[in-house]
Amino acid sequence: MTDAKYKVAVIGCGSHGTSLSRGFELNPLTEVICAVNRGQEGLDLFCERFGGINGYNDYNEMLAKEQFDIALLALPVNVNAEVVVACTKKEGIVGIMSEKPIATSLAEADAAIDACASRSIPWAAGDMFRNAPEMWTARKLVESGEIGEVQTINVYGAGGNQMSGQGCRQLTDCFMFVEDSELDWAIGAVDGDPADRELGRIDERSDNDQGVAFGFAQFKNGMTAHLHKNIAAKNGVEVLGSKGVLYIGQNRVAKVWQRDGNDLKLVGSLVPYPDPADTALASNYDADGWRVQRARLTESVNAFVESVDKGTPVKCSGADVGKALELAIAIRESHRRGIVKVDLPLEDRSLKIIPSARRYVGRRASESTEAFLHHIKDYKRPVSA
Repeated sequence: MTDAKYKVAVIGCGSHGTSLSRGFELNPLTEVICAVNRGQEGLDLFCERFGGINGYNDYNEMLAKEQFDIALLALPVNVNAEVVVACTKKEGIVGIMSEKPIATSLAEADAAIDACASRSIPWAAGDMFRNAPEMWTARKLVESGEIGEVQTINVYGAGGNQMSGQGCRQLTDCFMFVEDSELDWAIGAVDGDPADRELGRIDERSDNDQGVAFGFAQFKNGMTAHLHKNIAAKNGVEVLGSKGVLYIGQNRVAKVWQRDGNDLKLVGSLVPYPDPADTALASNYDADGWRVQRARLTESVNAFVESVDKGTPVKCSGADVGKALELAIAIRESHRRGIVKVDLPLEDRSLKIIPSARRYVGRRASESTEAFLHHIKDYKRPVSA
């Protein structure tokens, strides 16, 4: 493709970088033109798959030599924030997309958020449920008064044993239904279930990611949210209003109930189109030989490109995911201090959560080289297959 409106530079060519890049390749407005990866074999494979594009082992060299519009970062959390900041200094850049969580510490998150804001560069963070059309249809239903005045939110699951690494999905979904208000204070406890099972049981003194036992958040606009640990029957966000209830699960199916006397009556549901990845043929490869994309990933890429092109706010920003990180840390800080109310924003910006090894240092560092390369190679069917 030579007539694409936006040229994309990819930093991180692992399985997720490959998957996201495929999403950009499928969007008619974008074209992947160069890539950065530490491992040479993975870099060579990536560059070949995307048409013999230029490849680099050092992102600073790529930033100095290449002209592009969008930076796509698929990096371990331990370096994500610093690379976001470096990309904001690139002349002509119009957008950055990276993965979740955005950083380990609040200070790192602040630096990246401020760098993007000071240069008015839109930063989308993660292939998140907030990018799904069903989420925004559900938000419009709530804003239209379908369930009356919002009284509180229930967040079920909150990431399982990854309150930051995975829980940012449910937390950023929750923020949608409190008008994306800023946090005021929080209280709660962690449950000691570690994101990395080999750690064994951990506690509130550990910086390692773990599950939320329970939590409560108060927002500046007066709305509230209750955070629940994993519950088998529910995994999503429940919006409780004065006239009814809306529940939207991690399968993106939303249901609306309205009060009918002393009961609740189901009055409607939003059912998304079947996810292509779930309905693909047994081979799970498309006509071009690529693994079929999950809808959430495609929707996230397309929502970001649309925001860049139209100048509208991104649907899930670095600031949104930064707020989720701060709430997760606040719940743990509440536990550390004796399960007490913690005012937000937190004063100590050095506070951090270390996610699972795969998120923190990346798949390549946390798995064998053979397993890592197999995963990348498997993303596209060999020509001979």
